[in-house]
Amino acid sequence: MKTYEEYLESLKDGREVYYRGKRVDDVTTHPILKYTPMFLGSYEYHHSLDEKLRDELDELFFIHPEFGVKVSKFYRIPRSSSDLLEHFELVSKFTMRYEYNVSPVGSDMVKALTLTASYIGGDYAKRMDSFAEYLTREAPVLAAAQIDVKGDRSLRPSEQKDLDLYVRVVDEKPDGIVVRGAKANISWAYAANEIVVTPSRAMRKGEEEFAVAFATPANAKNIRLICRPCLELEPVQNELENPRLKSGGHFCENTIIFDNVFIPWERVFVYKNTAEASRVALTFALIHRFTSVSYRTGLSNFVIGVGKLMAEYNGVQNAPHIQRDIVDLIDYHEMQKACAKMAAYECIIDPKTGMALPNPIYTNLGKLYSNTYHFKAKQALIDITGGIAITAPSSEDYLNNKLRKDIDKYLAGHGVSGTDRFKLILLVRELVGLWGGLEAVDSIHAEGSIWASIMELYRSYNYDKVTRAVKEHIGIA
Repeated sequence: MKTYEEYLESLKDGREVYYRGKRVDDVTTHPILKYTPMFLGSYEYHHSLDEKLRDELDELFFIHPEFGVKVSKFYRIPRSSSDLLEHFELVSKFTMRYEYNVSPVGSDMVKALTLTASYIGGDYAKRMDSFAEYLTREAPVLAAAQIDVKGDRSLRPSEQKDLDLYVRVVDEKPDGIVVRGAKANISWAYAANEIVVTPSRAMRKGEEEFAVAFATPANAKNIRLICRPCLELEPVQNELENPRLKSGGHFCENTIIFDNVFIPWERVFVYKNTAEASRVALTFALIHRFTSVSYRTGLSNFVIGVGKLMAEYNGVQNAPHIQRDIVDLIDYHEMQKACAKMAAYECIIDPKTGMALPNPIYTNLGKLYSNTYHFKAKQALIDITGGIAITAPSSEDYLNNKLRKDIDKYLAGHGVSGTDRFKLILLVRELVGLWGGLEAVDSIHAEGSIWASIMELYRSYNYDKVTRAVKEHIGIA
C-alpha cells in the first residue's frame, strides 16, 4: 500500500469487528470507529495528503538502504545512543503535534521479535527476516497484542481452570499451528492490517503451549475484534467539543478473540520455547516503556502550555499557589524527559545483534514517575482551571447563535474573549473529563503497571558497587 486511500480500502476485507454488540461492516465509515483509521493513515500513508502535512510527516521516514523504499523511522533498528535519542525526539515531537500519544507499539514489538529470533536462529530467524522485508516493502499497519486476559491473577497460565485465558497453541499441523485465547487492551487492532502476538509474561518449564509468538492478518478466519465503547466521542463529534479530532488523534482499544485461528509456519516466530518467549516478553516491555516515557514527555509538555495559558486567561498567573501548580506540571514533564534521555545516553548494546536497548533503570524510573505523579499533574490543571473545567456549556450551546453571545460575554477572562477562553476550557475538559478517564487508566497501566516498574527496578538494579562500598567501609571482606 502506498496511499491513504489504499489503506482505507484494505480495511474493507471482511474482518469481524463489533461495536456495542453490533457487527460493523465498514470501519472506515462508522461514525465512531472511522477516526482511528483517519489518524493512523494520516502519518503512515501521508504521500497522498496535502503538501503541508506531507512535509511535516516526512521527518518520520527514511530510505531503506537495502530495498530503496521509504520506511517509518520507528522501524529502524537502533545501534547507538544517538539512535535512541532520535526515537525519543520523534515520539515526543509528534505526540505534541497530534496532542495525543504517538506510540509505535507494532514497531517496538518487531524490534523485540527481531532480537529474539536472532537468538533462536535457524528457520525462526529466516521467518522474521522475511516478515521484516514484507513490512518494509508493503507497509501494512501493525497492531501489537501482548496482554492476555489472565483470568485468576494469582495463578500462572498453566494453573488456570480455563487454559484459554492465556493465548496458547491447541493443535499442530504440517503447515502450521492453531491458537486459541484472547488478548485485551489492544490499541487499534480493528484498524490494522496485521496483528503481531507475543506472550505477556516470562514463561516457565511446563508452559510450552503458551510460549508462542506469531503474526496474523486482522481478517483471518475465527478472529473477532471487540471494540471498547468510545465514551469520549459518543455524545458529540465535532472539533470544538473534541479538540483533538482536528488532528485526527484517536485510538480505540480492542479485545481480540482467537477462536481456533490457524497460523502458517512462516508466521510463527517463537514456538514452545519458554526461555525465548520470556526474552521477547521482557525485551518488548523494556523497548515499549522507553517509547512510553517518550510520548508522555510530549503529552506533559503540551499540558504545561494548557496550564500556563489557562492561568493567564483566568488572570491568576501571579498567584503563588497557581505558580506552584505550573511548577508541578514542569516537574512532571522534565523528570520524564530526563529519564528518557538518560535511558538513551546509558543504553545497553545487545552483544549478539548489536541492537541498542534503553537502560532499564532509567526507563523504569521514568515510567514509575509518570505513573505515580499523573494525578498530581491532573490536580494541578484542575486547580488552575477551576470547577468550570467540568461544568462549562457544550459545543452545541456555542453553535446556537443566541447562546453564543451569552458564552462570549460571560465566559470572558483576563484580556481574552469568552469564545477563546471557552475553547480552552473544552480542551481542559477533554484532559480531565471526557478523555481524562481513559488517559488516567492509560497512565497507570499502559506499558505495565506501577508494580511492574517497581519489580523491574528491584530486579535489574546493580547493587554490587554500593554494597561493596559499605563492606569496605566497615571492614568486611
